[in-house]
Amino acid sequence: MNAPLIECRQVKRFYQMGEVTVQALRGLDLCVDSGEFIVLLGPSGSGKTTTLNLIGGLDRPTEGQIVVAGEDITRYTEKQLTDYRRRKIGFVFQFFNLIPSLTAVENVEFALTLTEQNGRNLRRKAVALLDLVGLADRADHFPSQLSGGEQQRVAIARALANHPPILLCDEPTGNLDAGTGQQVLQVIRELNQQEGTTVVLVTHNTAIAPMADRVVRLRDGQIDHIEVNERPLSVAELAW
Repeated sequence: MNAPLIECRQVKRFYQMGEVTVQALRGLDLCVDSGEFIVLLGPSGSGKTTTLNLIGGLDRPTEGQIVVAGEDITRYTEKQLTDYRRRKIGFVFQFFNLIPSLTAVENVEFALTLTEQNGRNLRRKAVALLDLVGLADRADHFPSQLSGGEQQRVAIARALANHPPILLCDEPTGNLDAGTGQQVLQVIRELNQQEGTTVVLVTHNTAIAPMADRVVRLRDGQIDHIEVNERPLSVAELAW
């Protein structure tokens, strides 16, 4: 049996807020297989985003280990973590964080300059990524000329610039209406099913949960319980 792609081993994360210690995670044990679609579900303060940030190498645990593809990233230097994020992680956030002075294709092209070893054919590659999320025809539009859903799809294309095996999504539909959110989820689902991208998606929206392979419900920094969806629903079947 193959080892999981992602392993969180007795992970604790404490933050000091003045004289108060906030226990964001209290001993998290979680394994994610390659190609799996996982939803982390729970109320605000349950530890969802903290878990995502630790897997993505944006933060370090107070205790425990994060092992990705057999490598203990908790032992990495800052330089190694930067390289890890460049090689293995794509981030999609609730806020699109596009550069407003750049067009859609230029936003993706800029991300490619940070990951490519050579700068040849960047425009062609950026357009191909936009085409993957159904936005090749909007390549020359600025963010202000795009809808919220279109901006989020540009953000997904940008996240795919390094061809990451892992896509980490933090409330990717949080700023979108139901119909637009479904379009964004459809792109993420297709990446998972057709490209084999491992997806860990954080949300408080219970309507999204049935599309995942597994739903990990967090409460007070711990796993409350895990649900396995024997037949994950398509995006069209979700009850919004």
